[in-house]
Amino acid sequence: MRAIWAGLVSALMVVGLTVGGFAPTAAWAQDGLQRFEKELKPQLELKSFTYKTGTAVGTSGFVLTDVVAVVPANAATGDKESTVKIEKFTVDALDFDRLKKDAKDDEAPRFAKLKIEGMTGDDEVFTALAPYGVPKVPVDIALDYSIDGKEKVLTLKTLEVSLRGQAKFALALVVDGISDKSSAMDDGKLRSASFTIDDTGLLAKVLPAVAKVESTEAQEIIDTALVTIAGFAAAQGAPTLKALDAVASFIADWKAPKGPLALGLKPAKTAGMDDLDKIMEPNALVDVFGFTATYPATKPGAAKSGPTK
Repeated sequence: MRAIWAGLVSALMVVGLTVGGFAPTAAWAQDGLQRFEKELKPQLELKSFTYKTGTAVGTSGFVLTDVVAVVPANAATGDKESTVKIEKFTVDALDFDRLKKDAKDDEAPRFAKLKIEGMTGDDEVFTALAPYGVPKVPVDIALDYSIDGKEKVLTLKTLEVSLRGQAKFALALVVDGISDKSSAMDDGKLRSASFTIDDTGLLAKVLPAVAKVESTEAQEIIDTALVTIAGFAAAQGAPTLKALDAVASFIADWKAPKGPLALGLKPAKTAGMDDLDKIMEPNALVDVFGFTATYPATKPGAAKSGPTK
């Protein structure tokens, strides 16, 4: 567990917090900005970094603006330097104690709430979608999670990634059986989850490019998906069909979605991994796994109708 969350927080801090560099002060007041400077900055390996302003937010947060960080050449960057720029980096709260160099390996950071706004860079990851016709745009990332070690509950309030003007993806979940001192998720059991897709142009660019590589047409890929949904929907009851109608309508509107598709899961208390083999049974998707889906432009009957010509 620590590897997963510490890795995620550390990755965000290296991409966004790859910035450190505050002038030392004579006395270390324990505000968030100075704690970052003293406890975490020494762990970051950078060639250079600058920022316009740095402001403390309580004892475990800070705000940086107009950040420019140069990451040294390494295997991950193709053996060349890379530059990351961030318009604004906000850390409202961070578990400094669990991220320090001398922290125990089996102890996961218990909380983090941070936001990266307007991140761009010259590394290949920022141009990965260029071959699919997606322009290089600023990326916004938000992370807010906590682990209750005593009750063994992981609450991910949000993990949001936004490609400005293209799409936004947001994940939230609650998992029982997760300890802040666990190194795995073997005992984790999903209590609830939600995933929202707000597509404002991404799929319309990516799908035709993918179809071309596969020597087919974008609409054929969509039609295949709708046929699959129709086959599954044939044996389902009203609650399941309502959710599937939302999914099918969103897929059919791939060229210009008319709002976000919001998916949800809230499994029955008795549901576990062994119940996955029930997913094809009538209404198990809703009754056992608590599946929901909403889409502003849902068309009743879309799930069963399949492709429309």
